[in-house]
Amino acid sequence: MLINKTSYKPNKSLATYVDRIYVLKHSGAFKLPVILPGTGLELLFHTHEPLLINNHKCDNGHVICPRNSILHIDEFSDVSFISVRFKSGAFRHFSSIPFIELNNQFASVEDIWGVKGKYFLEKLNEHHTINDKIKCIESFLLKCLYDYHNKQNDKWDTIMHSLYKQYNSISLKELAAYTNLSYRQFERNFKSQFGITPKKIQRIIRFEATVKKILLNRNPGYLSTALDHGYYDQSHFINEFQFFTEEKPSNYFVTKNYDHHFYDKSIKAPERY
Repeated sequence: MLINKTSYKPNKSLATYVDRIYVLKHSGAFKLPVILPGTGLELLFHTHEPLLINNHKCDNGHVICPRNSILHIDEFSDVSFISVRFKSGAFRHFSSIPFIELNNQFASVEDIWGVKGKYFLEKLNEHHTINDKIKCIESFLLKCLYDYHNKQNDKWDTIMHSLYKQYNSISLKELAAYTNLSYRQFERNFKSQFGITPKKIQRIIRFEATVKKILLNRNPGYLSTALDHGYYDQSHFINEFQFFTEEKPSNYFVTKNYDHHFYDKSIKAPERY
């Protein structure tokens, strides 16, 4: 079963921080795919019943920020939500809550923004079309960006981008030198920004990139892709896959998961206005 999902470009002022906004709708008995660990954060707004993830009942608006383990979503008769997919580490520009308190959590909109978040959800519920809801979400996020963005932290976006794009070739010591910090200071500041060590995020980036490539290319011979992404041998990839998912790759890379996952190609998303 394929997910009925449509991606949209974010507002130009948000494009630096948001990869895409997508809308998922499905009626009838339906089970969403598992969510694997990754580097991003998604802000979900449910337009039907909120999801039950790992036996946790989510709020109408909440974040999903998996870093260390696989997330299982219960089966629903109807699924409908709008998701804002933030780029790696970018959500910290929209909130005062440190990433270390968001990683592996389902923090609600009210947990993150308090009374402002509650008022925003009330306004969001007044809109009935998807376009109007997305405009309302973007307007709120632009206000949050204005309130919380600290330009002094922008250099860490460059660090994260370099690590994300060159995880297989760039060394952490090179990144530390770029910041003119000792490695210990670099590691401490990186964790303060993103709630996780640079070495751990490097592992997650490689894992995410490898799995995405295998699934999108529908490649049952996953070992060659794993080696291309920097794993030393089959044992190294199997151990890393089991570390993040508690499952063997041979059990995961099967037809249902090739057909049914949350990864997207970098496509030109449709305009909505």
